Amino acid sequence: MLLDALLLFVVFVAWGAQATVPWRLSTTAADGVAASHRRFWRAGALPLALAGVLGAYELANRNPDAAIATRLVPLLASAPGRVLAVLVPAMLVAALLVALGGGRLGAADERLTAAGERLTAALGLAACTAAAWAGELLRAGEGPEGSEPRFLLLIGCRLALILAAGELPLAGARPRWAAAGGVALLLYLPLLPAPLRAVLWDQGLQLTCAAAALLLLVVRWLPRGLRRPAFAIGLLLAAMVLGQAGRVSQALAPGVDYQEFPSLR
Repeated sequence: MLLDALLLFVVFVAWGAQATVPWRLSTTAADGVAASHRRFWRAGALPLALAGVLGAYELANRNPDAAIATRLVPLLASAPGRVLAVLVPAMLVAALLVALGGGRLGAADERLTAAGERLTAALGLAACTAAAWAGELLRAGEGPEGSEPRFLLLIGCRLALILAAGELPLAGARPRWAAAGGVALLLYLPLLPAPLRAVLWDQGLQLTCAAAALLLLVVRWLPRGLRRPAFAIGLLLAAMVLGQAGRVSQALAPGVDYQEFPSLR
């Protein structure tokens, strides 16, 4: 259970950073802090992208029944899989270009740099959207199904959490997406299918969800020294909520006794 939460945490931060970090850089005035963040991004973009891809692969590998049932395996068997098959290589190439050419491009033309960062952010946002779609399919597995509008809203909630997590690597910066992630987390449990929601409520998951949402909602206004630890803890608790929702959803599939799965308290 904890390993799944850690993997989700890594996936959220690594994928979200591909959208939020370049977007933040493209809207930040050129100063010492922005230069420091750009140096970090040139060094960290490709390792983060690789970590996100490997983390997503390991999550699917740890949940083979759900991955097969939702046709995420093989990758080209489903619509989100085909989208990811196109976007993931493009995201990796963009991260590689940032690592190899970002510094020279920045010295040549700041406006061209900002345009490149916005393009990278748009590509990252598309990849995060596809990842949120695939993540919700993996969470549902063969478990209880909800209505299509609710499922779309769940994808939106997961996407908001991914984008919020992407701001964690920006040391010292006030997160802009954290509050949206907190609101999304508060909406997540009520949007789940009723049978799944009832089991999670009996397990007391709403308390973990509320604690995570509170941290995400207030982290922007915390002192600089407390901001990153509180942000990381809130995101890890959110990952535990989503991870447990996936475990219980799969346990509610026909022929499985959900009581065999440990509760999260």
